Amino acid sequence: MKRIDWYLIRSFITPFVGTFFIALFVLILQVLWVYIDDIIGKGSSLLFILEMVFYLSMSLVPLALPIAVLISSVMVFGNLAERYELSSMKSAGISLGRVMRPLFVMVFGIAIFSFVCSNWFIPIANLKGKTRLYDVRKQKPSLNLEAGTFNSDFDEYVIYVGRKSEDALTIYDVMVYPEDNSRLFQVITAKEGRFYTSDEGRYLVMELDNGYQYQETEQDQGTGGRPFMRTTFGHWEKKFDLGQFDLDRTDEESFKTNASVMTIAQINSARDSIDAIRVARNLTFQKQVRPYLPQPGDRDSAAINLRLQTSNKKKSNMLSQVDISGTIPLYEAGKIIQLDSLELDSVNQLLMTFPVKDRNLLINRARTMARSVQGEVASTLRMNDEVSVSLAKYDIEVHSKFSLAAICLIFLLIGGSMGAIVRKGGFGYPMLIAITFFIFFMIVSMLFKNLAEKLVISPFLGAWMPCLILLPVGVFLTIRAMKDAKILDIDKVVQPVLMVVKPLFNRMKKRSS
Repeated sequence: MKRIDWYLIRSFITPFVGTFFIALFVLILQVLWVYIDDIIGKGSSLLFILEMVFYLSMSLVPLALPIAVLISSVMVFGNLAERYELSSMKSAGISLGRVMRPLFVMVFGIAIFSFVCSNWFIPIANLKGKTRLYDVRKQKPSLNLEAGTFNSDFDEYVIYVGRKSEDALTIYDVMVYPEDNSRLFQVITAKEGRFYTSDEGRYLVMELDNGYQYQETEQDQGTGGRPFMRTTFGHWEKKFDLGQFDLDRTDEESFKTNASVMTIAQINSARDSIDAIRVARNLTFQKQVRPYLPQPGDRDSAAINLRLQTSNKKKSNMLSQVDISGTIPLYEAGKIIQLDSLELDSVNQLLMTFPVKDRNLLINRARTMARSVQGEVASTLRMNDEVSVSLAKYDIEVHSKFSLAAICLIFLLIGGSMGAIVRKGGFGYPMLIAITFFIFFMIVSMLFKNLAEKLVISPFLGAWMPCLILLPVGVFLTIRAMKDAKILDIDKVVQPVLMVVKPLFNRMKKRSS
């Protein structure tokens, strides 16, 4: 049995390594294709681009491992079934589960490696890769001063060159516009000039000969016009600093709050910090709002005093002259309790104790305080929503580290059983089956991840739902493969339908004839 185990492991390793690097290459191309416009034409060195691609490829390892497991398992079991080796093993009393056992052990090790990468290696790779990608995206394009086009690569100037000489040093029909032309128009023109790099290579020098400078000046007082000034020059020179085209390295600390660059321990620490901030903000909110809202414990004594004050009928009639409409809500145990008319009259009576001239001022102040409380409530709710979204992203990242490892084992179930059922090896059917299941896995993953980030479902379901959906599929396919049955027995489904439809069809045929 050990020989069979080693034979299966050797048969699995070769396609696994090959498909892993193929899948990793395809995923890297997909990422580069998204950011190709931000990378090309920036003048970055080849070493820098290779370094960025290396870090991006490291971050894609946990996603390439399930693809490699799925494709290689379909290929191995498809080859075994196609060469009748699997049938020979079954006839010798070796079940499909026993055949898959060494591969389960191996894929379990791959799943552990996937988790280790996701928790320790990938955060570092994500941090360095995202930092370098951000640097490239914000970098200015490399200087390319073409004839017949306006170039705005330089700070504060837009340059137009009509044509250039063959050596690209002499330029003709030049126009130089300051970028801030919105208020006062100005332009420098020249028929001929030179464009070259200084000896130390730090500056780009533009020299213009026998040109004009047109400039609009401030408006004259009282005339309603705006003077336009034209000056001539024999020689004009401008130095442009080439340092603005250099790549600026961003401090990696600015990206360390992202969940994808943290380990599980760091995520738990960040969650505790965010929870502490939320608790402190809610306590501050309670202290700010408490003086303006009646508390459940204070309501009973206040209500008794109000009822005692309104026992006099004459005072109640007097209070009807004050126009305060509506009811006053009290919040107790999550329920809104409305004060009755007797208590409402008592509130009016309280207002009557103040001079008439001060009542409008008191009402306006009360409205201002109510708006302030309403603003505090809205701000606190908005902050709590943002904190909940951040915590959901952290939880999704933690669960994703485990779910990407678990999907490797599920894909082995699906791939091995599909290979045994289809009985085709090579790269034809296995590739088609793998692509189908992996596309379904990615669609479900993105769908439920977005739902979890929007707080529609829990982060646990957002990360584990693809596994929960595909696990029954893998178990079902494995059971069918153990029984040497088709995925779906069409005859058992079609035969009962035909037994019902055929007599009806015959009756309709007889009636029509």
